[in-house]
Amino acid sequence: MLEICDFIFLFSGCISIIYTRFEGTHEAIIDKETWEIVQKSREHRRRPTKMGEMGLFSGLAYCADCGAKLYHHRSITLTKEQESYICSNYQSRKKCTAHYIRAVVLEQLVLQNLQRVVAYAQEDENEFVRRVMENKTAVQRAEQEQAKRKLEKQERRISELDRIIQQLYEDRVSGALSAERFAKLSGGYEKEQEELKQSAKELQAIVNTIETQAVNVQSFLKIVRKYTAPTELTPALLREFVEKIVVHAPDKSSGHRTQRIDVHYNFIGEIDFSPEYSRVSRQTTT
Repeated sequence: MLEICDFIFLFSGCISIIYTRFEGTHEAIIDKETWEIVQKSREHRRRPTKMGEMGLFSGLAYCADCGAKLYHHRSITLTKEQESYICSNYQSRKKCTAHYIRAVVLEQLVLQNLQRVVAYAQEDENEFVRRVMENKTAVQRAEQEQAKRKLEKQERRISELDRIIQQLYEDRVSGALSAERFAKLSGGYEKEQEELKQSAKELQAIVNTIETQAVNVQSFLKIVRKYTAPTELTPALLREFVEKIVVHAPDKSSGHRTQRIDVHYNFIGEIDFSPEYSRVSRQTTT
């Protein structure tokens, strides 16, 4: 009989036996990309409103200022055109501004952004990959290079500490070093080495970001190839493409109400390589 954990691992293409996981030993029932999307969807399950319905963007829309999820506001007295999303911290504790945006406007903006991204990717996949890979700020690239240099320095120090600790052990065995002195010195060096190993692990994750992103772009393109030109947003389509949507506070400084949203896609994050295909900002009405 398969345990629950065995059944889950079977779907992702591996077998679990007595809590031991063996990768690649069984053909996956679903591909890795679909598996990851499903897991993200489970993490952001939509909750029904008091009226028994679930908002299209529930669990996906976030406040740009406080990071809280946006609350789907609707009631029997509101028409579909009047339904909206507002920051949950404003709704419950007034700890943030409302970040109010009408549901139909948000749907229109996200669909518009998705259509442009899909069209661009389908038009020239190689160019799309190149532009997405270049979608890193100078700060991010500098941080990666800095992390790489720091990692190399730490790895050299870790190797040096191995040699020092080995020499201390040999000195202790030969009697050139007392037990008390050996314990004090080796303890300090071992502590430093453990801290360096932990730091090196974190730095390695930063250094690997570029390689990971290259794989993620291809995963995103696999989803794009399944569609021609999306004409409407459905819960399934939205969660297959979109990781999260960040809604900014409205800006009325120009005399018109404009509001910016940032669409972050599964596997590749936010598309920000040109004004046409990046952040969406448009005039809205209250």
